[in-house]
Amino acid sequence: MEIVKYIDWELIFEEFKKLTFSNYGKEHLETLVNVKPNDLEYDYLQEILEILVSFGLPSFPKIFDIRPILEKIKNNSILNVDEIYQLRNFFLTVEDIKKNFKSTRYKFSFYISNLSNYSLLLNEIDRIFDENGKIKDSASTTLLNIRKNIKNLHLEIRKKIDSFATKNSNYLQDQIYTIRNDRYVFLLKSNARSKFQGVVHGSSSSGATLFFEPQEFIYLNDRIQILKSEEKIEIDKILRGLTTKIYEKYNNIMKDIKIVGHFDSLLARAKYAKNNKGIVVKPDGNYLKLVNARHPLIEKEKVVPITIDLPQDKKGLIITGPNTGGKTVTLKTISLFVFMAQKAFPILAETGTRIPNLKLFLDIGDAQNVVENLSTFSSHILRIVHALKNADENSLVIIDELGSGTDPFEGSALALSIIEELLEKNTKFIITTHLTSVKLYAMEHNEILTASMEFDIDTLKPTYKVLLNTPGASHAFEISKKLGLSDKIINRAERFLSQDHLKIENLIKSLNSKVSELEKKKEALEKLLKEYEILKENYEKKYNILKVKKIEELDDEIKSLYKEIRSAKKHLQLAMHSIKTKSENLLKKRLKILEKTQNNFKKLEDVIDELKNPSPPEELHVGMYVKLKDGTAIGKIIEQRSENKFLVDFNGLKVEIKKNKLVPTTPPTEDIFQPTIIPSKILDKNEIDLRGKTVEEALELLDKFIDDLILSDFKYGYIIHGKGTGSLASNVWNYLRKDDRVKNYRFGRPSEGGIGVTYIEV
Repeated sequence: MEIVKYIDWELIFEEFKKLTFSNYGKEHLETLVNVKPNDLEYDYLQEILEILVSFGLPSFPKIFDIRPILEKIKNNSILNVDEIYQLRNFFLTVEDIKKNFKSTRYKFSFYISNLSNYSLLLNEIDRIFDENGKIKDSASTTLLNIRKNIKNLHLEIRKKIDSFATKNSNYLQDQIYTIRNDRYVFLLKSNARSKFQGVVHGSSSSGATLFFEPQEFIYLNDRIQILKSEEKIEIDKILRGLTTKIYEKYNNIMKDIKIVGHFDSLLARAKYAKNNKGIVVKPDGNYLKLVNARHPLIEKEKVVPITIDLPQDKKGLIITGPNTGGKTVTLKTISLFVFMAQKAFPILAETGTRIPNLKLFLDIGDAQNVVENLSTFSSHILRIVHALKNADENSLVIIDELGSGTDPFEGSALALSIIEELLEKNTKFIITTHLTSVKLYAMEHNEILTASMEFDIDTLKPTYKVLLNTPGASHAFEISKKLGLSDKIINRAERFLSQDHLKIENLIKSLNSKVSELEKKKEALEKLLKEYEILKENYEKKYNILKVKKIEELDDEIKSLYKEIRSAKKHLQLAMHSIKTKSENLLKKRLKILEKTQNNFKKLEDVIDELKNPSPPEELHVGMYVKLKDGTAIGKIIEQRSENKFLVDFNGLKVEIKKNKLVPTTPPTEDIFQPTIIPSKILDKNEIDLRGKTVEEALELLDKFIDDLILSDFKYGYIIHGKGTGSLASNVWNYLRKDDRVKNYRFGRPSEGGIGVTYIEV
């Protein structure tokens, strides 16, 4: 692609590739450059960036390219240990990726769910190999037996070695053995050879020592070789079996390589954005706006952010200013970020940036680059001709120094003609120029915006800032004077210029100066605005905290009123019972308590009235926190399915709910809106002793005891009232008969205390 030559893409692309953990990721990044990504690509990238910034993601280890190994399997070859371990690392990476994207709240999770399950294959590999990559004895029963036999045979040989060495020490150079040709041999003196039967496997360089295998060891050594051969056959059998199981997953693995590569490229792009404070921008329409865009190849400490705004109702932007003022860098930044955003790469800019979905045509030369200086007027015209032939209303043409490299008068005429051609074709364009006639044309045309590179008159140095809506002066005389050209020559040069030209240049300089001042004031105001926004955010947080506390207070008040109601109901019940038992003192006591709670009912009525007649409902929208009208769980609206239906995410559980069932609420915070936890056990034991109490005291204690039973794990209880005259037992039974909380009651069995105890079920 020719465009990448002019925007230093290869240098930036290398930074993305460094952040991948596999060749698959690098390959996916390369494919993006040659294709148009779909909308999901931007959604996935945005999600992973948000996860990376908010929660973090693990560092995935580098993995080898396993495709050559898979080709080897296709050719019926048995995999070796290293190859199996490379496959194991790939399977582990797949499992790790799935583990980190379990939540269904992300679109990317559904994509990742297409990855295969390798848990059984991993278990099989771990069953066969130990942590050092050696095949375990337990890999098969046959292998276990073979290795036991080899071990036992080695022990037998060692015993025979000790015996032989001790018995024949006079004939040996040393009482040790060594291994030659995988067989146990002794260091026999050459002059003792005739005294033994056996096989010589070689001699020392001097010939004084023979590597000798005695006759009685030949069988044992042969046996070891046979067992080792059997061991190799069994290992090959185990590896072939494992290779076959891996081959059964061949299609799954090839599919997963593509998904892993895609994820790797997404993660690399998200890391780049996080490390460099970049954003994801999905191209749309024909509106170009860069907010504080920073060219990635300029050092962070030195880069000057640029802001460009070319709205839909404007066709072009003409940027002017002195040489080395930053015009070319500005064009490269614009071109680079349009290209990157269209290929689903993050760009270094701030929120508010908009990238058009337009085809890009470039003619950018870099006078600061020796290689690029090879460009000539002819080559510039060839690129412009290509652009004019192929560009249409869905294109963006970017030209650096239009009309340069030839006679200024002819260059100006050509430049104006090219601009008019672009306007007629309804093609968007951004052009830099020195030519005064082009500046004036842009200032007079209502479909063209002007901008200039700021220049500090006092220091005679560029600031590299873009000043929108103002043309730039060339400052040729000022710069020449600064570099040492005499006043005499400069004054003579000014006489060669027409008065009209001088007036225009001075007017532009004055305008530049005023715009620079306004820019500084604007920056100061923006800084002040940010401070106010921070203050506002802090105050809103404090307000929300106070609002939450108010909700908690209301919640506590409702709970308190509920207890009052419950208490009132209890006392009413006891008061009514007191009337029946004709206990005047108890009745007075109950009425006094009821009078005490009467005022609280007014509060409850107010709360109920508020609940029945709430303030008009807020308009619901995506991103709002809500809860069910009759519930406490807080969720977040993530999608509007229709006019009256929303998809709500309750901490991972997504539910479609009608609009009239939802009410807005504040975002959940720690320990807020947690359900009240009722102790699982109020009573230590499920019995109460009423002996010695008056009837009034006993009934009051009994009422509380029944309440506590209901709130406890106990489903039944025992009331100890004694036998006595039977008066207390009779009043207890009369009370239980009228209490709806009691399901059953009876006197206790002999083992439970007989008629001195009443058993109740609640």
